[in-house]
Amino acid sequence: MLLNLTWLIPGLPIIASFIIAFLLLSFSKTMNRLTKPVSYFIIISLTFSEIINFFLYKKNITGNDLFLGTRFELVVDRPALITGEAMGLICLIAMLFSVTKLKRRSGYVRYFVFLGFLSGLVYLFSFSGSLFHNFYDPLISYLDNLGIFF
Repeated sequence: MLLNLTWLIPGLPIIASFIIAFLLLSFSKTMNRLTKPVSYFIIISLTFSEIINFFLYKKNITGNDLFLGTRFELVVDRPALITGEAMGLICLIAMLFSVTKLKRRSGYVRYFVFLGFLSGLVYLFSFSGSLFHNFYDPLISYLDNLGIFF
């Protein structure tokens, strides 16, 4: 059941960013004034992705899932979940730091849209069965066997 929801991990931040980008293109002045709701909406979408990723990791659910029924396959294993969790936390910390420290200027909403896309693409990258996945699997597996992660 949870494995079928794997597409939500990269999907939630990307979908939230698409929604905000569409609204920004349609209602530029209004959206540039709504900086806090926009940033919190994208942060909440990334937080839900982190929660789903954490549940998959804690329940030790692994396998392959097709991304929205296409031929693109998401590889869900412990190293991918650990890497996704770490990269997602880094993106989440960057977003939270940006909310507190950045001034609300004209490119603020666009900046958060790009951060949302970036976090979703980082998740896609960590769950893809690419060459990079073959590189970090032994490293993360070694660190996981040492008991460094949870």
